[in-house]
Amino acid sequence: MGLAIIGGMDPTGGAGLLRDEWTIAQRAPELEVLAVCTAVTRQGHGAPASSASADADTLARELADAASYPQLRAVKLGMIPADRVEQILAFLASLRAREPRPLVVCDPVIAASDGGRLGPSSRALFELAARVDLLTPNQSEARQLLEHGPLPSTTATLFKGEAVEDRPDRIRDRLQQAGAAQFVLERPRVSGPDPRGTGCALASAIACELARGRSLITAVVAGVAWLDGARRRLTPGPDNRWHLER
Repeated sequence: MGLAIIGGMDPTGGAGLLRDEWTIAQRAPELEVLAVCTAVTRQGHGAPASSASADADTLARELADAASYPQLRAVKLGMIPADRVEQILAFLASLRAREPRPLVVCDPVIAASDGGRLGPSSRALFELAARVDLLTPNQSEARQLLEHGPLPSTTATLFKGEAVEDRPDRIRDRLQQAGAAQFVLERPRVSGPDPRGTGCALASAIACELARGRSLITAVVAGVAWLDGARRRLTPGPDNRWHLER
């Protein structure tokens, strides 16, 4: 079984493709990983992030290889440079013709946690949302996406990191999907520093379970539980930020 990870390369390993690969190695080492780099990023040390987009021809070849991989079962989609959105849309359209169709989890990256824009506009991500199966926005990303209207009913959305009223010691995530009651994961808040790359890691962990054939709710519950545990085991990164362990 194969899982494609598509996103930016962060050389520090705090986020992006390296974080995705390390997550998959922990969660589902039996999966074949197909990595497609959309950009190389420069992040950390408290400075705003910047990026350089991947060569368009190289990206096209790598996306075509991923789309034609016979055992592809899921895709984790991360950072998409603004000038590569059309290529990603074409890739997602090509997946629609497959049977069985690989499930797509999108972590809608707009900006880095230290500041600096990395992804496309929120409008572009809003339009892309209808082409994926699950969106996993943080609170800032969700607010920006919802400025353009309701998210597509055909796409499930995991709203992450919401506060629980009058309970600062607790946190919740909400999964909304068409034709189903809202599923709420309320739990104790993990204390300690906020590490980089949690969005990448969670989306990859969920994609692992979907590639194994798990239901969406089962995949989300497993991914959130794993990430809560991983947040208790941090290590200093080369960018002067806390990272999840490898």
